[in-house]
Amino acid sequence: MRQLVLILLCLPFTLYAQSDFKKNVVYGELAGAANFYSINIERSVAKGINVRFGAGAKPGELFLIPGLAYLMPIGDNGDRFIEIGAGLTNTIAPRAAFKYDLSGYMNFGYRKEATEDNPIFWRVTFTPLLFRDPYPAAGFMGYLLPWFGAALGYGF
Repeated sequence: MRQLVLILLCLPFTLYAQSDFKKNVVYGELAGAANFYSINIERSVAKGINVRFGAGAKPGELFLIPGLAYLMPIGDNGDRFIEIGAGLTNTIAPRAAFKYDLSGYMNFGYRKEATEDNPIFWRVTFTPLLFRDPYPAAGFMGYLLPWFGAALGYGF
């Protein structure tokens, strides 16, 4: 009888656990690693580690964007993170005698991860771009361009 009363007392109360994250996210990014815009897919491969692949284009050029990010949780919700990442931006430009150039990028930003309750993902980043100089002169090998990015997407 005591067990029945205990069960009946507990039934009206519902406990909500922390939402599980979506392992995959598809998002569009303005500015960021592809200079102008890109479509990306990102997958969580381990706790706090995400792998990214994206593509962007502008007239005469195609950008391929692989990357890796580390996420540090902040706040009590467990769905907000500081992101630190890096990757490559491969530029393919067939019209200019098949130019193929490789540059790097870094990500330092804030992101809201997609969860079971809310599948919307967004982030804002400071994304410095590292360009290699194709014609190095007197030891000058490249340059750094301070850049920013904003992304909005859907988790699944």
